[in-house]
Amino acid sequence: MATNGAPSATKRSLGSEPERRPPSRDGNKLAASLADRIVADIAELGWPEGRVLGSESDLLQRYGISRAVFREAARLVELQHVARMRRGPGGGLIVAAPSVDAIVDVVSVYLYFVGANVDELFEARIAVESAAAALAPDRLEERWIERIRALVERERTRECEDHREFHRLVASVSGNPAIELFVELLNRATYLFLAPRTPMSARVINESAQAHAAIASAVLAGNGGLASSRMRKHLDAEGTFLRRRRVAPAGLADLPQIGRTTKLPEVTARKIFDEVVERGWPVGELLGSGPDLMARYGVSRGVLREAVRLLEYLQIARMRRGPGGGLFVTAPGVEATTEAIALHVERNEITPSQLFEVRTAVEMAVLDRVLDLPDDAVAPRLHEALAAERAASRAEFVTVGHDLHRVLAEVSGNHVLQLLTQVLVTLTRRRATAPDDAVDRVPAADITLVHSGLVDAIVQGDRALARLRARQHLVALERWVR
Repeated sequence: MATNGAPSATKRSLGSEPERRPPSRDGNKLAASLADRIVADIAELGWPEGRVLGSESDLLQRYGISRAVFREAARLVELQHVARMRRGPGGGLIVAAPSVDAIVDVVSVYLYFVGANVDELFEARIAVESAAAALAPDRLEERWIERIRALVERERTRECEDHREFHRLVASVSGNPAIELFVELLNRATYLFLAPRTPMSARVINESAQAHAAIASAVLAGNGGLASSRMRKHLDAEGTFLRRRRVAPAGLADLPQIGRTTKLPEVTARKIFDEVVERGWPVGELLGSGPDLMARYGVSRGVLREAVRLLEYLQIARMRRGPGGGLFVTAPGVEATTEAIALHVERNEITPSQLFEVRTAVEMAVLDRVLDLPDDAVAPRLHEALAAERAASRAEFVTVGHDLHRVLAEVSGNHVLQLLTQVLVTLTRRRATAPDDAVDRVPAADITLVHSGLVDAIVQGDRALARLRARQHLVALERWVR
């Protein structure tokens, strides 16, 4: 995924009080609070990849914390792929680039927990990638033309082994790093639903190459509508292929991969994850106390602590301290995905306008699904959301005013679109509520009026009017958050 260079943040001394902080994921625990501060510090410094922030002893002094707390915090930022510890002479905490791997990990755990299926994933892929294909012709630069032609030829002669490369290229041509991120994320997520070592026949490879060539032809001809429709047709065919090759009829083909090394803490975390799944993911159930788990898995306290950090980061389980404490099973939410994506948004200087191009594609797909549902399954939930808006105070409206979008995603019944909607609403809302006078500037009455008109069109089953009002509303929201 292309980046736009390091953010042009105002520089300040490392360890000083940041102007803003990302919200802590772990209450007031010292390690989580320190990890949040390190992330904020790196962002304020302009995200200088490869820079050594300091040795362990330097950072202990700079942040005024214990070695144990620092090492837990360092592990947290490593899990986010924000920085990594290098041991030995010249070592220390080194700034890294946030990786899509970190997002794939949290997304895969969440989708496994909620029972998402391959149809839901491809519906989301069609929404985002058909939008990318529609945008690509108008944003096609000279430098992309030869790359597109060369890739089509490599696929024709079977010199290209990764068919995702074409999808990444179309996303890059769209000129929107947010689209690039979500296309890569959803393409990577596709493999969660594919049985290991699933072969592709020569016929399937050839059909995929032909479909890519047809999309490329439309892009090079400047026909966004045709490129979009061909991308949709291609993804429909890919989804059909995947459904036929599945081992099971629904859900992920195998457990999500958590951790990517053979280090003992990650191996231990995977074993605990297996136990959670074998027990049926019993949210709230005690897996064992610290000593119990150390004995069960034959590991030290330090190894267990690191394993627990990974499980907490992925929202699989959480350690509760004190009498009656221990490791308890938790329900994964969207927060981990939101925070992982937020790092990419900040690092790549993704703008609200770019986020809204993805959000519009996703929310229009949600709307189409909702419009296909019977009225009695939709109307009560939407009217309830409108009633909450009307009853909200001006301060409450900053949050409540976005709830209709979340309700529509929930009603749609697509877990993947619901996840993307919640993430994108949260990210764009953060941009909208950043100014100190945000509460006073919220056009609450206008938004509720627009929401009411949208709900009326949905309940009446007027697809054209509902789509028109939804698009106009999203355009207005984009202007407000800039």
